[in-house]
This record gives sequence, C-alpha cells and structure tokens, in this order.
Amino acid sequence: MFAKGFGVLALVTAFASTALGEANWPSNQVNTTICQWQQLRAAVLRDTVYLDGGSLWWLPGFNDGSYGATVNDINLSGTVFTLNFSMPFNTTQNITAVFGTVTKPGGGGASNLAPNYIDGAMLANDDEWFLYGGYFKPSAAYSNPHGDEVLEYQEYQYGPVKESFKPGTFLNAPLGSDVTPYITYGGAANVPSENKAFYFSGFQTPSKGPIYDPSVNTSTTASVPSNTLITLDMTTQQQEKWSNKTLPDGIAGRANPELVWVPVGSQGILVSLGGVVFPDFALPFGATKNKTQSQAQSPLFMSNIDIYDIAADEWYSQPTAGGPGQLTRGCAVLATAHDNSSYNIYYYGGYDGLDKTQPFNDDVWVLSLPSFTWTKIASGAGLGRAGHKCVTPYPDQMFVIGGYPSVSKSAMICLPNLETIRVFNLSTGTWLSGYDPTKWANYTVPDAITKKIGGSATGGATAASPSPSWVSKGLSDVFGTKYTKEIPVYYPYTPTEKTNNTNPNTPPAPTETSGGGGVPSYLAPVLGVVLGLMLLTMIAVLILLYRRRKILKGSQSDAGTEETNGHRIMSWMRGQAVENKAPTVTTVTDYPSVTPGPTEDLESTSSPPPQTQSMAEIMSREIQPPVEMWAPTAPVELHDTGLSHVDILNRHTHLNSSPAQTGSLNNTSSFSNGTQQIDHASTFTHSSAGLPPPNPNAFDYRPDSDLLPSANLTNSPQPYSPQSSSASPTGASAAAAARRNVISDVSNVSENQRAHLRQISADTTVSAATATSGAAGTDRVMSGSSFAPPVLGDLPAAQEYDHDAGTLQSPAAAGAAGSPQPVSPPTGGYVDGEDYMSVRPHGSGLGPVGMSMSDASGSGSGIGIGNLQTTATSPIRRSVFSESQEDMNGAGSGARGV
Repeated sequence: MFAKGFGVLALVTAFASTALGEANWPSNQVNTTICQWQQLRAAVLRDTVYLDGGSLWWLPGFNDGSYGATVNDINLSGTVFTLNFSMPFNTTQNITAVFGTVTKPGGGGASNLAPNYIDGAMLANDDEWFLYGGYFKPSAAYSNPHGDEVLEYQEYQYGPVKESFKPGTFLNAPLGSDVTPYITYGGAANVPSENKAFYFSGFQTPSKGPIYDPSVNTSTTASVPSNTLITLDMTTQQQEKWSNKTLPDGIAGRANPELVWVPVGSQGILVSLGGVVFPDFALPFGATKNKTQSQAQSPLFMSNIDIYDIAADEWYSQPTAGGPGQLTRGCAVLATAHDNSSYNIYYYGGYDGLDKTQPFNDDVWVLSLPSFTWTKIASGAGLGRAGHKCVTPYPDQMFVIGGYPSVSKSAMICLPNLETIRVFNLSTGTWLSGYDPTKWANYTVPDAITKKIGGSATGGATAASPSPSWVSKGLSDVFGTKYTKEIPVYYPYTPTEKTNNTNPNTPPAPTETSGGGGVPSYLAPVLGVVLGLMLLTMIAVLILLYRRRKILKGSQSDAGTEETNGHRIMSWMRGQAVENKAPTVTTVTDYPSVTPGPTEDLESTSSPPPQTQSMAEIMSREIQPPVEMWAPTAPVELHDTGLSHVDILNRHTHLNSSPAQTGSLNNTSSFSNGTQQIDHASTFTHSSAGLPPPNPNAFDYRPDSDLLPSANLTNSPQPYSPQSSSASPTGASAAAAARRNVISDVSNVSENQRAHLRQISADTTVSAATATSGAAGTDRVMSGSSFAPPVLGDLPAAQEYDHDAGTLQSPAAAGAAGSPQPVSPPTGGYVDGEDYMSVRPHGSGLGPVGMSMSDASGSGSGIGIGNLQTTATSPIRRSVFSESQEDMNGAGSGARGV
C-alpha cells in the first residue's frame, strides 16, 4: 500500500515541479529557446547523437513576440540531451521539442558525481561513451570529482553476453595509473570500427590538478599546453583500458584542435586540424597572453598537418598549400568518395582564438587526402559560430549543433536565427532549412573539389599524392595500405511522426482584459495551479485511506477466524460438546525400565524436551524415567494451550458428579473417593517396529476392568505383591488379545483411581495388580518423583532377543538403561475428540527394555494386561489419548487400542 502511495505522491510532486516551474514564468511568457550552447561535447551511438555539458543559455519568449534576458541554469539537473536521427525538424523551430533527455547520476542537485562540465569530450564507440576532460564551476556544496575515474554510459552490450546488463546504465570507470581527467581544450576522435577513442593535446593547470572556470586563480586555470595522446581501448566491454603517450618534440601542444579519423592503413590514421597557442579563452579577461607568438605558430596547424598512424604508433607532418589560416573551436567531419580515391575532411566555423569580439568564421573548407589540397566550397554570410559540434547522420549531410557567435561587449548575442542546429549538404555544398530522414543520398564529391583533385562526383581522383611530394615514405606507405575492416552503418532511419514544434515567429495576440478591477493578471494562473495541486493531493489521500480501510477490513476478517478457533478451544477445555472431528491417533512410546529412585509427582512436573543423542552418548549415561509432558513445548494435540492434562481435568468442574455412564469398565466404589470423569475412549498404537511378536497368552484378564489383571479389588488400596496372576482373556478383550491390542476405556475414574492405574499414587495407593514373586511395592512409582525426559533412539546393542524365552534380555541388572523406540506421528481418518496424556506400564513385547514377553505356552510371570506382561521393574509408558464425541455422550463402550 505504502509503495503505491509513495508513487502517487511522487506523481503529485512531479506535477507540482512542472506547474510551479511554469508558474514562475512571467505572465506573458509562452516558451523558452536555446540562445547559445558553448563548448558542449557530443558522441553518436548508432542512430542517436548524445549532447552533454557546455554552457547553455536559455531565451524566454513572450506572447507579443519579444524575448527576455537570457538565463544560464548551469544544468544542475545533470541532463544529457539526445537527438534521434529518425526525427525530422526545421532549423528555425524550437529544437528542444525534438530532444530527448537522459539524467546522469546525482542529477537534480549539486553533486560531485556529475557536475556540469564545459569542454572536454565524449569518447565512444557505437555502444557506449565516456565523459572525459573539461572544466566546471566550483561549488561549496560538493567536493571535487575523483581524479582516478570518469563517468561511463552503456546503451548497448557487445562481446560476451552479460546477463546483468541493462541499457542506459551509468558506471564509474577507473582510469589508468598514468591518465588524469584534469585536462581540457583537447581534440577528440572516436573510431567505432577499432573500438578505440583518442584525446589529443589540450591544456592543464600548472599543478595538473582540478580545472575550474578561467579566473585570476592561476592554480585552477588551464593555461599549460599538454603534450599527450590519451587512448581508450574499448575492445572488451567493462574491461576498457586507458593509456597515455607523450607526443614527440615536433608535435606541439595546442588548444581546441579538431581530430579526425581516416580509414587508411591497417588501423587508420588520426589527422589534426587547427588549434592555437595562447588562446584568449584560457584567461579570465578574454585576452591572449602572447598574441604575437600565437599568430606565428598557430597558422601552421592548418598548413602543416600532423598525422598519427595508429598501428605503427608513428607521427608524421605533411605540408599543404593554401588553407583557412589560424582557426580554433571549429568542427570537422569526414566524407569519403565512393571508390575511396579521396578522403575529404570538412571544417566549419571557429575563430582565430585571439579576439572573440570579431566576426567568427562562416566558411566551409575541405582538406582532400591524399593530395593534401584545401578547397573552400561555401562562403559565409555572417552567420559564423564557434564552440559547436558536428556529426553526419547520412553520408551527404552534416549537423552543426550548438556553439556561440562573436561576443558583444554590451550584451549577450544568441545564435543567428536561433538556429541551434544547422544542416549542411556535403555533396552540394549548400545549407538546408531542415532535416528529413527520408531524403538522403550517397556522398558525391563536389565540383569545386574535383576541379583540383580530378575525377568525378563518384571518385576517380587523379591527385593521389601531395604536391610537391611526400615528406616521408612511411606516410606514403600508410596511404597505400587499404583499410579492410568493415565500418558499420545504421542508416537509413525510419521517420517518426512529425510534430508541430516550430517556435512561432508571430506569437498569438494578447487577449483583451477589462481594466479597473485591481486584480493582478497572474492571480488566475496561480490560483489554478494551487487548486490543481490541492485536488491532486486530495485524490492521493483518498486513495491511501481507501487502501488502508480495505487492509484493516481484511485484518478484522482474520481476527474473526481466530475468535472462532478460540471459542472452540475454550469449549474443549471446559468439556463442552464441540463439532465432530477425527479422533487424534497417537502412538505408544515405550521406554526402558529404570532403577527406581527419588521421584517427584509426574502430574505436576515437566521437563525440557528431549535432545537427540548419539548411541555412544546413550550407552554412557543412565537414562532417567520419562515424564508425561515436556515443557515448555506443549503436546501436538494440545497445541498452544500450555496446560497439562491435570490442569485441564481440574478445570472440568462440571464433571464432579458421579454418573454411572453406560459402557464404563471401572467400578468407582473399588477405590477411594475422588474426582470422577466421564468415559474416555482412547485410541493408540504401539511403536514396535523390529521387535519379536509377543505371546498372545501371556496376560490375565479382568472381567470387571479391562485395565487391571485378575486380582481381587476392594475399597481399600491393596499392597503390591510381585506374584503371578494368570487368566484367560474373554469377550472383547480376547479379541483384542488376539490382535495384540490393549483396550482402554477410562470413565468415572477418580483422581486416586487414575493414579492407581498409572502406578503413581501416594504411598497409601498402590497397584491393584500382583506379580508372582518379589517384594511388595518394588515397582511402585511414588508421589513426588522426578524423571528426566527420555532420550529417543534405538535399542542398545547390549540387549538381545531370546528366541527360546520370547523375551528381550539384558546382561546387566534389571534396571539397566536402554533406548526407547521413537514415537510415530499421528494418523488421520478419525473424528477428533478431547485429548489428554497418561503414563502407564505395559509389557516388553511391544514396549521398552525391562518388560518381558510370555513364552508360547502362555506361562510366565508379571502383570497380565491383554496379552502383555510386565516385570517387577516395569517402566513408564507415555501415551496420548483422544476422546471421541460418541464416548463423551456416554453412548460408546470405549475405543479399542490399535
């Protein structure tokens, strides 16, 4: 209930956040648009471009067509924007309407897990990307990011199947021991076919520590060129490897060059274009530190091209003729002729890195390889930008995303025509007004280029080497080696349904309002938002209350069931009639005879439950007599009542009468007066697996009681005498004897009678049975005796069965300890009744050690009960009796023992 409740409250919160966000707009604001997006980073995963970081400025639009002051939210939400190449758009619409978003971990507030980085790169293949480098604005709310890891995003898995993989997962990826994330202003190139990515040069702080916004604090400002090439090997997913290589002396460090991968050689080459030294953006006041040195060195980065052979780990520098001159913060993409006769690198935008107030470059230049020839195929119209990124959704089209125009000293200037994305046709060399994923073609070489390198639109370039020559034969050999690996493509793209997201050039006219009311114009929308939130909150509360009531109602139903069960238990305890149920069928547990010793009252003393012991433990200690109930665990038949059978009998106050129940086998006049009970039919079975069969003629039969041997009963307790008594079973007991059964039908038995039957009466009450020999009272169990609970197990190895005598014999004394048989579980199939437990002795034919069986002739000594007999050291037998409803009503004559 609470999980769903929280979900509803979260939904309310989400609505509240959106509503309040719009409520904070001025009353006449209708939209917000990207004004400029400085130094973002981008990467393409198959059919989607991901855009992260940068300095993003928003422009609020009003219903009269005007715009407000720009706002920089520094992206505290940690949002990564996405643009799927299947989404059509026009370049003048509010492009954010076609953007998707991904939130980085820690987004939604200040966090060192995902601060908003400016500059840096997204190093990627076709399945995952890593955020590397850049600088950020410091905050007292969180500490600096860790210097030994970067943030990784996995959209697809590759290599061995990973069962736990989930698309859209962010991870903290460890860096190599010699790789630092504290670097910015470098050039990046992604090589999906090689599962590699590279970060070239850039700037660091003097201490090579964390980098903040350029400021007067030189210790956190990136101002020192880096002479490194960082390589990320993504061959094995989730086991990526980082490495750091130092650039050779002839390759100078620079700020914001463009790095382009070209498929020549066995693994391809990296081509560096542009970049500057002593840039003005590296200092807080926007002025270059050494303009003269920059103007002398920086143009060489466009006229003397640095090339890195990945497979050979070798750098080359090849001169070119012409070119755009000194440029930085532009963008570059590659277009390859159909026959691979030329590789054309398009470079757009940027500026000289010395004066950001001057107009930025709006020309498109192309460097053709292997001729190393520059060609300008499109001249600007004053719409130049810098700090943008370029990607190619199709072979013949280029997206120019983000960036910023030249800086005005008086106010911020947005991108011309508010075109966050511009689209350029690489084949025709023209700018387009929009993008349609259904309109594309293979790349063809523009006429302006073929005029210089020869060939046609489909290839066949005749200029196959630079002019005048190669500076290195090694580089010539690299271009002469064909790249053989397949480069995956994911186009064409299925277009999605178009949505009218165009930012209106002519906003709707403001509605007329009557004057004089004195009511603020914002009151209505504010009230609407507040009332809407109140309504949503009320709905959420009502849902929670309804679910709580439903759960409580279910709980009451369960309580009613428990009450019914409780009533039934109380009825049983009071001796009231209850509905018929199957009688509890229990087993007789036989225990070995023991040497009588100091004892306690078995009826009022309980002992801990038995512990399972090994045979060695059983043989090494004396086994104590059992007790009727083991505390604290109540018998299964009594469940959780926690009452002994004595407590239950004492509470049956309505049983103190002396009804002469039909079917009783006991004569209450033969014993001293005591509590009388109604008949109890007891059903039990012997646990006698593995023991020899008893002699069916071993015991005498008492016609006045099936429970006692044939001895004379009087009103006075008879002394116990170990004299033999013999009689032939008759009637029902004869049938029981034939089945080796014991008939137990106890009714109208007083407390002394019950104690007499169990042989646990006081000194004045003894067993009415007599044996053939022995001293009187040798088998008495005195009141106040104490017995430890038996330890269940197998018969000890010392006891053997005498086939001639038909008895179990022990070489030790008559009181030697043995192991009782385990109690068998209850069996079903009967109607339940009231239960209690009793302890009584019985013969060894089915019982414990110390009880002997009569021989086949029927002779022998002991107390005869059915066809069983006991010796003078008869042990205690524990039985659980169940009472049938029929006997409770006095209609039955008792149940037979099974």
